[in-house]
Amino acid sequence: MSRTLKKKKHWSGKVVECAVSWGNLGDFGTVVEVLGGAELGQFPHLGQMKLDVLVCHVGKLPYYGDVLLEVNGTPVSGLTNRDTLAVIRHFREPVRLKTVKPGASPNPQIPPYTHTHTRAHGRTAMSTALFVRFRRVASAPPSW
Repeated sequence: MSRTLKKKKHWSGKVVECAVSWGNLGDFGTVVEVLGGAELGQFPHLGQMKLDVLVCHVGKLPYYGDVLLEVNGTPVSGLTNRDTLAVIRHFREPVRLKTVKPGASPNPQIPPYTHTHTRAHGRTAMSTALFVRFRRVASAPPSW
């Protein structure tokens, strides 16, 4: 007897796109809190939002904690928080956002996504890359 395998749905099928505007209340950062960023080892994600001010023109409003993938077609995953806000400030209203709900991890950190990519020695690909980079910097002679 053979078992039928369930196909897992890919996360890209859960991407939500919306076009939002917020009126004359300053920039996007005053209406929607953008958290995370590469400096914290996280993807940029959405925090508290003033829902009474946000207007969704196309699609549906994102939720608290949704990972921010693109702003007007510009990828922001992997950017620092400051750079993400700069990308958002660059565009006029309405702004098109592509978001996705985070996976099984309670917070959208980068390391949980790398657990499946282990090497023969048991290290993850990311920790190996960080180890090699640190070792290269630590073994360099001082520049003074």
